[in-house]
Amino acid sequence: MLKTTVAATLAAVLGMSGAAYAADMSGGRSMKDAPVYAPGVSWTGFFIGAGGGYGATKTDMDLTASGALGSASGSANADINGLGGMGGFGTLQVGYDMQASHRFVIGAFFDYDFAAINNTISLGGTGLGLTGSTEIHGNLTDSWTAGGRGGYLVNPATLAYILGGYTEARFSLPSFAEHNTFQGWTLGAGFETNLGGSLFLKGEYRYTQLDRETLLSGSLLGITATLTDQPDVQTGRLLLVYKLGGMGMGLDSAPMAPLK
Repeated sequence: MLKTTVAATLAAVLGMSGAAYAADMSGGRSMKDAPVYAPGVSWTGFFIGAGGGYGATKTDMDLTASGALGSASGSANADINGLGGMGGFGTLQVGYDMQASHRFVIGAFFDYDFAAINNTISLGGTGLGLTGSTEIHGNLTDSWTAGGRGGYLVNPATLAYILGGYTEARFSLPSFAEHNTFQGWTLGAGFETNLGGSLFLKGEYRYTQLDRETLLSGSLLGITATLTDQPDVQTGRLLLVYKLGGMGMGLDSAPMAPLK
């Protein structure tokens, strides 16, 4: 009998306390007026991604020649600009993000692009010993970028960001080319949004400026010539990203966000 009375008393006290707490949290409003909360999205943790896109390359070639031929001597320079190609590519990415505040996210990434961005120059004609045509290929075959990004959360599930990093790109060039690997820098911007759970969708634009490299140099009949190239690359890409969490607040411990 005593146990039953004590239990009933405790139940009544807890019930009144809960009701008072709920009334206090709602500011005196009814519970139906209180905001409804749903799990927020945490941007902190490791991630992996895969996707593809479309890109374009453009060359900036420079030909210089100097020396003497017979009684004439001097130097000459010629620019060959605007040659380029377009094509698709696939990409793989890994990285780590940290949500520095409720609105700002910073992170680091590494990605590898396997490309098929073709650039073909056709030379041909008849006469003067020329027959048929010859094609010179300068295809972008693959590249990698290591860099970082910083972004602003326009809402808890969508990030607008800018990025920058170091890029190395390899081209398929004729056998006479002295260099087929170029280094440079990349800048870009994009959006990333949560699709639900640990899945995110990322879309971005990138511009890559590569350093000038020597393609060909040599001397013939007293004339010394050098051919250099400085390519640039523009790409648009779309990636499906999976957030792994870890080393910080995981997805399951994300702050609660009110549903509007």
